[in-house]
Amino acid sequence: MPLHFKLAIPSRSIADFEALYVQLPSEEGSMGVLQNHAPLRCVLAPGVVTCKLADNSQKVYAVSAGVASVKHNVVTLLADTAESADSIDSTRARAAEGRARARLESFESGVDRARAEAALARALARIKATQAVAR
Repeated sequence: MPLHFKLAIPSRSIADFEALYVQLPSEEGSMGVLQNHAPLRCVLAPGVVTCKLADNSQKVYAVSAGVASVKHNVVTLLADTAESADSIDSTRARAAEGRARARLESFESGVDRARAEAALARALARIKATQAVAR
């Protein structure tokens, strides 16, 4: 029996399918999940989720912060934002990276550093996801 993978954001479900392997970004580092993995809960870090399917294809998603749960061969990710790598416009993602870096390098007092850092992390995750698909 393969893993059942579910990915959702607050407004809707992004993915719901069977996978042989799921690699996800956690605050502790990249984590791989195979069938019969021990139960766990962890905090998602912004990054790339890769799912290997039975036909040897893969599905790739960019996610932001959230939580992950593994139990009884079900991998559930609840993220603030998530999108399929196939739907990401890499030009827009690079532009977002540039804007976030510019805000972080700004010495203006009105810059919300935490928000700019989160925007940069999201942009970098989106870029990495598009690069993973291109391989």
